Amino acid sequence: MTGNYDIALVVGTRPNFVKAAPLLNKLEEQNKKVLFIHTGQHFDKNMSKNIFDDLNIRTPDINLNAPSDSQSKQFQYIVQELQKIFKDREIDKVGVFGDVTSTLAASIAAKQSDLYLFHVESGLRSNNLGMPEERNRIMVDAISDLLLIPSEDARQNLLKEKVSPDKIHNVGNIMIDTLAKNKSKIINNSENIRNNLNINKSYFVVTLHRPSNLNDDILEDVFEAISNFTDDFQVILPAHPRLKNYIENNNIELSNVILIDPLSYIDFMSLVYGCDLVLTDSGGIQEETTYLGINCLTLREETERPITVQEGTNKVIGTDKENIINEINNVLGSKISNEAKIKYWDGETSDRIFQILFG
Repeated sequence: MTGNYDIALVVGTRPNFVKAAPLLNKLEEQNKKVLFIHTGQHFDKNMSKNIFDDLNIRTPDINLNAPSDSQSKQFQYIVQELQKIFKDREIDKVGVFGDVTSTLAASIAAKQSDLYLFHVESGLRSNNLGMPEERNRIMVDAISDLLLIPSEDARQNLLKEKVSPDKIHNVGNIMIDTLAKNKSKIINNSENIRNNLNINKSYFVVTLHRPSNLNDDILEDVFEAISNFTDDFQVILPAHPRLKNYIENNNIELSNVILIDPLSYIDFMSLVYGCDLVLTDSGGIQEETTYLGINCLTLREETERPITVQEGTNKVIGTDKENIINEINNVLGSKISNEAKIKYWDGETSDRIFQILFG
C-alpha cells in the first residue's frame, strides 16, 4: 500500500486502540487520509478480541506482526519495519499514544524518517525510572514535535524537562472520549456480565500485570489481604497473560478468587461499572474509575496519574498486606461523589486534537 497520507497512527496494544479510536474516527469523518498501523505488540488474541467491534473502528491497514520472544527484538523489528513503510509513502504526520514499546519504536522510526511526530498522552511521570513505561514516556516526549497532555500536572512535568511551552497543549484525556461514547452500552451490559460470570453479590475487580508485582511475596500479601473480605464480596480477576503464566508456572493457589480470561473492552468496563472497588496496578484504570466515580486502590508505590488522586477516586497504597486491609476498610466505610469533573475529561479530546493538527 503506497500513496499519500495526512497522518499515520501507530498502535500496538489494547490500551493504544482505546486511545486511538476516537481520533481515527474523527480524522476520517473529516476526510483525512489515515494510514492505520498495528505493530502486533499484543500477541495474545484474547487481549485484542472484539476490539474493533467494541470501539467501532476499522481494522488496521498494516499489521507488522512483531515478534514476541524478547522486548529488544520486538523493538528493533518495529523500528526497522516502520522505517520501510515511512520511506515508501508520503506521510505528513505520525501520531503515537501512551507509553508502550510500540510508542517508543514508532517515535524513533518517525524521527529517523524526518517526519512530524505528535504524542497523545504526553507528560505523565511516575518519577520511577525502573519502570520501562517511564523511560519510554521521557524519550518519546523529548523527540516529539507536538505534546498533547491529558491534564495540567503533565505540563509542569514537561516544563521541568525544558520542553518548549509552545509545543504543549492540554487536550484532555482521550481515553475518556472512548468511555463517554460507550457509557450507555457499558451500563446496559453490566447485568449481562454479572450473569455470565455468576456474580451473585457485591464484588471487587482486581487487575495485576506489572513485572514488579509478579513475585510470590507480593502476590501472597495482596491475595491474603483480599481474602479478609471474601465472605462479603466476590473477587473477579481478569488475568493478563503475564499474570496467568506466572500463576501457572509457580503453582500459585488463589482461593476465593474468580480467575477469568481477559475481557473485551465493553465487557471489562461493564464489570468495572458494577463493582464496589477496583484494586489495580494499571494506569488507565485509574482514569476510567475516576470518570465513572468508582473507588480505586492502586497497588504501586507511585502513579504517573496523580490527578486521579488529587481530583479523582484513586489512592496509591502499595502492596503491604496490612495497609491493603486498612485501605479497603476505609474505602468501604466512606462515600465518594459521583463523577469527577477534571478539566477537558469531557469526551471531546479528539475534537481538540483535530483543531490543533489542522486548524
